[in-house]
Formats: sequence, structure tokens, C-alpha cells
Amino acid sequence: MEKLSIVLTNYILKKEVISKEDYDVYLYGFQSFLELFLNLVCSLCIAFFIHMEVECLLFFLLFIPLRSFNGGLHLKSYFSCLVFSCATMTVILLIVKYYSLNAPVSFLLYLGFMVLIKLTGAVDHPNRPVDTDENQTLTHRTNRTLFISFLAALCFLFLNLENYIFLEALIYILVFITLILSKFTSKNRQQME
Repeated sequence: MEKLSIVLTNYILKKEVISKEDYDVYLYGFQSFLELFLNLVCSLCIAFFIHMEVECLLFFLLFIPLRSFNGGLHLKSYFSCLVFSCATMTVILLIVKYYSLNAPVSFLLYLGFMVLIKLTGAVDHPNRPVDTDENQTLTHRTNRTLFISFLAALCFLFLNLENYIFLEALIYILVFITLILSKFTSKNRQQME
């Protein structure tokens, strides 16, 4: 992705669409867009292949905001992140497809992990420290995301949509596990320094 980002950024620089001062910003923007786009395309292809398109979209709606605002595990390379992301999403979708829990049990599981996520707190990325004001903003957005997901979970519970609430519970388990792994790897990284 980095090479393609460089080619695209050099092209718009050569065409004088951007200035040299903006080069790094556009390079980062292209790379972020291409990585996200590839991840979404791979994930949607997997969802179409296993006939779980609606569940995949629900996965994105629940996982992406929470992961964006609350942080989590960061792997060493984009490729390892892509593989890990697609693999975990596929496993969760397949679990939902072939197994189920009744709606009340899934709801309780979801609630338990929602509380654990809230108690665990956000994780800062080592390459991007967050100041106090930004941390408050991200905490507010996390709380809003948790509240909206709670309303969705209540709807799924009352409509007895077992697969959707089970999916929500599994997503929260994944978020919690990645938060814990991130805190653990962060602590180990700090001890090594």
C-alpha cells in the first residue's frame, strides 16, 4: 500500500494539485484510504462468499466505531493486521451462522463484556499519544457508541433476533480481548525500554 500511496502522491504533486508542504498529509491519507478500502473489500467478499452480508455490515457498524474511539491491539505490519482482521471477522460470522445462544443469554453476555470494556478503558497507540481534551472527546464518543449499541441490543432482545444479539456479544468479546492484549503488549513494551 505504501508504494501505491507514494505513486499517487507523487502524481498529484507533479500535477501541482498539492504543494510539497502537504506531501506527507496526502501520503498518509492515500495510505489510510487504500488500507481501509482493501480491508473492506476483503471483508465484504468473505461475507458474500459465506452469505452473511447483513451480519458483516452489522459487524462493521458495531466494531469500527468502538475500535476507533477506544483503541485496541496494533500489529506490526498492515498485512498482519489485514489477515488478523479478516480472520477474526470470518470466525465470528461463522460462529453466528452455525451456532446460536438464545437472546437473553446473548444479551447478558453482551452486557457483561460491555461493562468489562468500559472498566478496561481506552488504549493509547504508542505512535499517537492522546492529550486530556482529546481523551475526553474519545471517551464521550465511546460512551455514545456503547449507548447506541445497547439500544440495538435491546431491540434485538425484544424482537428475539438471536443471531444479531449473539453477533453483538461476540463483537464485544473480541473488542475486550484486543483491549487486554493491547494493554499487555504495551506494558511489555514499556518494561523493555
